[in-house]
Amino acid sequence: MGLTKYEQETIILYNEKEATASVYTHNTGLQNTLRGLCESHPAQVRQTDNNRHGGLSFELPKKWIKITPPRVLSEAQKKVLEEMNRKNQQRRQ
Repeated sequence: MGLTKYEQETIILYNEKEATASVYTHNTGLQNTLRGLCESHPAQVRQTDNNRHGGLSFELPKKWIKITPPRVLSEAQKKVLEEMNRKNQQRRQ
């Protein structure tokens, strides 16, 4: 029997003493990102567990854990981006 969407968690744990964080996740996109980091940065990132129900655990430097709020654009910036998008769409046609 599989886990419900509610039970498919992502948990990030770290403490103030150690330099590493532990990430447990069922999120496929995050798993793929972390697997890629295991390959590109094997000295810093490693997979530590596979629970056989879709959850994977990884260990990585805790300074890599970031919380980033969404970017807030001014009206002028929005207009510039809209114009760039319009030009790109015209160029593709």
